[in-house]
Amino acid sequence: MIDNPLHDLPLNDLSPNDLSSNDALSNDRPLINRPAINMPHIIVTRPAPEGEALTYLLNQAGLVAQHLPLFAIAAGKDLANLSAELNALAPNDMVMIVSPQVSHQLSAYRPAIHFPTHLHYFAVGKKSAKLFADMAGVPVAYPPQENSEGLITLIQDSLTISDKKVLILRSESGRELLGDTLTHAHASVKYIQCYTRTPITYHADQLAANINSTNPLMIIITSHTHLLQLDTFCPPLYKQYAQLLATSPRILDEAKQLGWQHCHLVNGANNKILVKTITTLCHNEL
Repeated sequence: MIDNPLHDLPLNDLSPNDLSSNDALSNDRPLINRPAINMPHIIVTRPAPEGEALTYLLNQAGLVAQHLPLFAIAAGKDLANLSAELNALAPNDMVMIVSPQVSHQLSAYRPAIHFPTHLHYFAVGKKSAKLFADMAGVPVAYPPQENSEGLITLIQDSLTISDKKVLILRSESGRELLGDTLTHAHASVKYIQCYTRTPITYHADQLAANINSTNPLMIIITSHTHLLQLDTFCPPLYKQYAQLLATSPRILDEAKQLGWQHCHLVNGANNKILVKTITTLCHNEL
């Protein structure tokens, strides 16, 4: 577990760049550049660099946003074996990319990995597909419905799955629906740990000072894993008063089951979609 290193850092010691992307701000001083009445203080929980980019875009839109990632990301243990795994695949076998973090870690890995052009590459979402295609130099398909269900439908409509080998590039754990469905369809599935996530712990009262009737708290959750990590340290006050934005019906349903009282569904985890939706919510609904 990683402790938050900025909890006790006075706000006067933070630069403008820190305010847009650091992990946390101290509770013992008022936030600077507070938004207007009824405009929320927005917490972005997705890891860097997407989380930092989203925070910047929200700040540019005139909103007060803070990057508070729930996981630190590092290279996964299977990167060293990925080239051998790719070379063992036959033409028309498949490679699945489940997160932008896969491409970020592959881009930094040396020696660079070659991705054969005779394979079929799929990604869960548009951002993951573009990053991987730019990094690997191969075409990557992605579904209109950017989740595991949408990807399964795309694969089933595109290819014969039976007897194919499939590499799923992901973290040390994750949703099993994609792998289980492909296995049930008689594909040989292997998970490749391209990145690892280490939870970042925060003090239980880290955000409580920002929850009030005039400037509510809004928390953006783009992953089921992030929601569960948030639940390990947030007090009941969060769930009663904070607004929670979920980027999939699955996350939304789980948040309600965990007791969050004010939940909104965002149709996708793309940063541009999030900025547009949040801006609308802030100005029209909250």
